[in-house]
Amino acid sequence: MSLAPVALPITSGTTFYNKYRLMRPIGHGAFGEVWLAQDQAVNHEYAIKVLNAGVGVDQRLREAQVGHAFTHNNLVRVHQADVATDGKVVIAMDYFPDGSITTLANPGNFLPLSVALRTVIDMLQGLEHLHLHSFFHNDVKPQNVLRGPQGQAKLADYGIVGISANGAPVQPSSWYVLHAAPETVAGNGIEARTDVFQTGLTLFRLLVGLGALEAKFNSLGQAGYADALAKGVLITRADFPAFIPNAVCRTVMTSIDPDPTKRFQSALEMRRALEKLCFTGYWTVDATGELRGEDARHTYRFEQVSAAGPNASVNAFKTNKASGRETRISRFTNRNITDVAARRLVISFLKAVVEGTAA
Repeated sequence: MSLAPVALPITSGTTFYNKYRLMRPIGHGAFGEVWLAQDQAVNHEYAIKVLNAGVGVDQRLREAQVGHAFTHNNLVRVHQADVATDGKVVIAMDYFPDGSITTLANPGNFLPLSVALRTVIDMLQGLEHLHLHSFFHNDVKPQNVLRGPQGQAKLADYGIVGISANGAPVQPSSWYVLHAAPETVAGNGIEARTDVFQTGLTLFRLLVGLGALEAKFNSLGQAGYADALAKGVLITRADFPAFIPNAVCRTVMTSIDPDPTKRFQSALEMRRALEKLCFTGYWTVDATGELRGEDARHTYRFEQVSAAGPNASVNAFKTNKASGRETRISRFTNRNITDVAARRLVISFLKAVVEGTAA
């Protein structure tokens, strides 16, 4: 009588193959768990993904095969994979101690404009490399973008990647509901332009708020959410803060057009569009929850007092980073104005900081 293999525990101190000693968990999901592990043979730390049984071994190993096939500065490298005696698949990947790009979110749950744009440009370079070899990532989202040792963005997680013989669309094994392109939901598969679509939604979340799409999904329900995406009405200019330039908003809207022929036709095309954009300042949220502007020389803040009638006011300030001296910016300071005029003045100030014309 043969005995079923004993399942290896997944806990601190567990050692796989007399080699990978698990140290601490760093991620988890429906697939299984990710642990920081020490490779005792070469004294090196790896991120170890332990995939539970449930689907065939070949399907679970495909993630490792894709991740091992490429060496690219903006793709996470998979170094090795094995199948444990109890059926678990164990994948050893590069470990990046800074975690995902989401760790850079401010208290407002978004990233500064410059960081968001640089992140997506890096991601797109990784996607270009995948698409060049007829691989479609199919799971582009903020949580799957890691921070490399030089601050570069690295696209991770090839668990639901699509592999095409000639670049033509393929049917995915599954998809991430929040980022699924309308044609994917309609049953027409995934391709390079569906990755572009997912990248556009990722950029939107980085700029507006990591939870922005989830809030819309919870409000509309799955069917209503998918319908709004398919009609191109889920996201409008009004969803973006006033300090996000129109050119950036247009780039996002082009990438998520429900008609694939009206999107950027490749990751390269979207990357080139983003690389043409140049802004010297940005706005973030500080520890007190207040908006704070910043460029190379100054930080910025404003005070807005709303009131009935012509009694509203706006005061704008800049602080020199070198001297610490704060001064009022008269061009964006006004009193005894209407509330509407005050809001317009604040919007002008927000845009001027980003465009480098406020100081």
